[in-house]
Amino acid sequence: MPEKKVSFKHRLEYALFSATILSTRLSPVFLLRLHSRVLGGLFRALSPRHFRLVSRNLETAFPDMGPAEIAGLRRRIYRHFALIFTQIVYILAKRKPEKILPEIRVDNLAALEEVLRRGRGVILFSGHFGNWELVPFIIRRALGVVTYNVAREMDNPLIERVVSRFREFMGSRIIYKKGSFRSILRELKKNHIVGMIIDQNTLPQEGVYVDFFDHRVSAIPSVSLLHLKRGIPILPVFLQYEPGRLVLDIQDEVVFEKSGDMDRDVRELTERCHALIERKIRQFPEQWLWFHNRWKNRSAGGDDAQRQ
Repeated sequence: MPEKKVSFKHRLEYALFSATILSTRLSPVFLLRLHSRVLGGLFRALSPRHFRLVSRNLETAFPDMGPAEIAGLRRRIYRHFALIFTQIVYILAKRKPEKILPEIRVDNLAALEEVLRRGRGVILFSGHFGNWELVPFIIRRALGVVTYNVAREMDNPLIERVVSRFREFMGSRIIYKKGSFRSILRELKKNHIVGMIIDQNTLPQEGVYVDFFDHRVSAIPSVSLLHLKRGIPILPVFLQYEPGRLVLDIQDEVVFEKSGDMDRDVRELTERCHALIERKIRQFPEQWLWFHNRWKNRSAGGDDAQRQ
């Protein structure tokens, strides 16, 4: 992977990022919740564009919610993501996840163990939900294995280096998204676990249209293609925050009967995967990443015309 040129903007962002890590390193654990609330307030104040985007996304997903409900949910979203950011920064700074994380419970670990016994590898798919960065840590703690996670390279190469070291410490090995297909297959042939986040907007020419919160949106079909063409088992996983604990919800393997029409099968399986993600978001709406313009590329016509 060729190195990106480091700009003045990159250095400024890195300086702010480093200052945040330093302040977290110097803060006792009991002050971190207050720290996270301050960060949440700062983010709201410093990024009005994201504030508007969150509001618009919530109105799109929950058209029956009134302004007061939207405002309350929006506050909980900011609190949740300030909390997980603080937890990640604390682990980055002190490398002691057990000091900052609550009790951890793993549900349905047997489903993952069963597919690994087949020797074909497994794809764990999820969304930007709960605290997805901690999933490799919990799997390594439960099974003693690392996971190989597909991710886009960050725009800032200085922060990318720090985040990469954090992910490796947590039990993740990164497969960068660009040109990733061969690397994914190589790890699956070794019976490894590959994690993929599939809930973000994608270009129409690279995706398929699926139903998501009652809108037709362009979606990433990679998981479906690997399952349908290569027979790779696929399981949904979600790491959710519940009162006093973290729960890794490993759901049962997705079983799909092929119709013989590959285009139709890819579309229908991708839609089924997104339906599982949507169901989890509706259960814990404050824990999904509403800061992304998920409904940017929609199918043409009517209410689903692309919104600029």
